[in-house]
Amino acid sequence: MSMLLKFFGPGVAACAAERFAVRLYAPESFTSSGGYGLPKLYGGVIAVNVVYSTFTMLSLGFRVGKARREAIEKAKKDGNDPDAEARYSLPKMQAEGFSEDAKKFNCIQRGHQQALETYGSFLALSLIGGLAQPIVTIVSGLLWSYSRIRWADGYSTGDPMARYEKSGGWGRHVWTALGNLMVASTCTALVVGGIL
Repeated sequence: MSMLLKFFGPGVAACAAERFAVRLYAPESFTSSGGYGLPKLYGGVIAVNVVYSTFTMLSLGFRVGKARREAIEKAKKDGNDPDAEARYSLPKMQAEGFSEDAKKFNCIQRGHQQALETYGSFLALSLIGGLAQPIVTIVSGLLWSYSRIRWADGYSTGDPMARYEKSGGWGRHVWTALGNLMVASTCTALVVGGIL
């Protein structure tokens, strides 16, 4: 139960605060429908949670390409891995072997791969949750993107556990942001169903 509260609690509180604050303080022009009949704030959801997050994913992918080139160059320079080209080159996603260099490369690759594993859910939840809770969705998108970079920074040390320990405390907020988006999407479902 405490795990569920930690995961969903911030999102529930943020969504409730947004609904209360928007009703009380936001001018009608701020919350009214814009183009395509969508809330004007939904433009921020598209800008942050779709466009900006795509740049986040691209930057993680570029890290893998750079790490791949550096691993091949280092192995050739050191002369201790005659199979370096085959070990690190595409189409192989992960480097084979148990060397520290292979482990470090695999950790950098994993920082990108794990982001890809949850990116589809992040986008879908953002696009749905942003309809009813655009502010929470935008803030969660910024949190997700920043946390993803910091999480990958920790992972890229070569120690998989460092994805949380060496992320400056930000790595866990990948999951906070995703939980917030689940709650925001649930709010949209409740609005569509006429409950909220």
